Amino acid sequence: GDIVEKRECLPWIAETLGQLKAPYGVFYVVGNHELRIHDIGLVRNTLTEAGLQGVGDCWTKLEINGHPLVIAGNELPWFRPAADMSDCPVEFEGKRPLRVLLAHSPDQLGWAVERDFDLMLAGHTHGGQVRLPGIGPLLAPSWHGIRHASGVFHAPPTLMHVSRGLAGTRPLRLNCRPELAQLTLCRS
Repeated sequence: GDIVEKRECLPWIAETLGQLKAPYGVFYVVGNHELRIHDIGLVRNTLTEAGLQGVGDCWTKLEINGHPLVIAGNELPWFRPAADMSDCPVEFEGKRPLRVLLAHSPDQLGWAVERDFDLMLAGHTHGGQVRLPGIGPLLAPSWHGIRHASGVFHAPPTLMHVSRGLAGTRPLRLNCRPELAQLTLCRS
């Protein structure tokens, strides 16, 4: 989420994000910054034309090396609905899928736990943007304050990674470096 916030940035999507390639697809959810464009359909169409797949209100099943993987999205509270997981099978051909949720806000952790997600990837908080040594982040735009400003959190059965992200509307970052996370999932 928070992919673009100005209409003038839409043409950049194809030449930047359109270059992203992954063997099983590139998936996205939108966030609160996309509200500033006032035409979410235009944003979604531009991302789709660039080769990205939106999962903000749905789930999709992939098969990786014979193992099922479900990727779903949640763009609440800005965009409704979140993925309807009631029709997602618990097993595919006798195998339980790894269930991954893309959510813009870490405030959706409870939603993920209730729906039995294994992994949730979130952002939105920008790591708090200002972090003091020994204290940590001062503020974060979250219902839970600074609790989930960035890092890894476990609320069984869900493991959540909250990225600090790369940018923000305010150029100020103090002791809070931008982050582009690369997570490697291993089967145990």
